[in-house]
Formats: sequence, C-alpha cells, structure tokens
Amino acid sequence: VYSWSEQFGFALILIYEICGMSHVCISINRFTAVYSPFAYSHLFSKSNTRRLILCYWIIAAVSTTYMLKIVDCSFYLPQGLWIFIFKDTPSCNLVQWYGDFIKYVIYVAIVAFLDCCSILRLHYINVRYANGAQDVGLNLRRSRQMNLVYLAALQGIFFISELITYFLLSPYARNKWEAFLLTTMSWCMVHGMDGFIVLVCNRDFRRQIKKTLFCKIHSVR
Repeated sequence: VYSWSEQFGFALILIYEICGMSHVCISINRFTAVYSPFAYSHLFSKSNTRRLILCYWIIAAVSTTYMLKIVDCSFYLPQGLWIFIFKDTPSCNLVQWYGDFIKYVIYVAIVAFLDCCSILRLHYINVRYANGAQDVGLNLRRSRQMNLVYLAALQGIFFISELITYFLLSPYARNKWEAFLLTTMSWCMVHGMDGFIVLVCNRDFRRQIKKTLFCKIHSVR
C-alpha cells in the first residue's frame, strides 16, 4: 500500500480538484439561471454542459499532473501515519499552500459570492411579483430560495471547516489519532456530507430519486 501511496495521492488530489471546479461551475449555472433566464437554455444546453464538464476535467488533470508529477512534489502516505501529506520540499510547500489551500479558499469565496448574488436576486423577484398574493407558486419559489440559502451556507461552512482543520489545525495534533481526525476523517466527512446536503436541500432531486427507485421496484415486480 505504501509503495502505491503516491498514485493514490494523485487520484485524491485529482478528484478534489474536479470537485472544487464542479462547485464553481454549479454556482455559475445557478447565477446564470437567475440573472439571464432567457440565455440560460442556450448557454447551458446539454452539449455545452458536456463540453464544460470535459473542459474542467482536463484542466484538473493537467494542473494536478503539473503539481504532483512535473514539479518536485508528491502527496503520499508515509509509514507509521494515517494521513496523506505533501513531500517536504520547497516546491511542494508552495504547491501545498498556493496550489491547494489558497486556491480552495478562492473557490469557496467565488461560490459564496455567486450564491449570495443568486439568493438576493431570487428574493428581489419574489418581493417584486408577490403583490400580497400568497399563491402556491410564490410559496414554492420561496421554498426553493430558502433551500438554496441552506445549501450554499452549509456547503461553504463544511468546506471552510475542512480547509482550516486540514491545513491550520492538524500541525498541532499531539498524536496520530488527532492527526487522523483533523485530516483524513475531516476530508472524508466533508465530501460525504456534500452529497447528503444536496439531497436534504434539493426537493426536486429527492423527488427524482424516489421516482427512479419507484420505477425500478415497479418494473421488478
């Protein structure tokens, strides 16, 4: 396992990079849907969305390859520890701080800014077209607005918490258990909770999953 840890570390950083870029693109998607609804269907058509996904996958692969293969750096599991760490070299320290920590803080800031703008726009639209009417459509829009607020807030809090524990608090760990909880466990929990948050805050997504499961169960019977 230890001899292959650099390859596993490369895969982890690659997946992490794809995850960060996907969150930024999803926020851009929401922002465009709110501020340019007429252009949204063209900008984010199925073909354009596939191209966008392919594009940031390629960017993630190229940037990760450069950071961990071309530069004198690696992300590996040392013997005796339960955490993946960056190799202790000057170039790897730069990769760890700027190519990982600072970059993901920027990702979180971009997502938070775009989601806040989207939420404010949704609130403005709801207030403008409410006119004192409490119809079903208005209540549904307000419900979706609040779901977006919860989604953006929880995702931002979890990602920032993971960055703080992994990069800022883990050096103060007194034993391998504390180091494991502040790094590996924190990393896994954040990405596990990310999908759970989407399920909890997205009613349409939950409805689609239930519909798919019901259709499969019905077809089996």
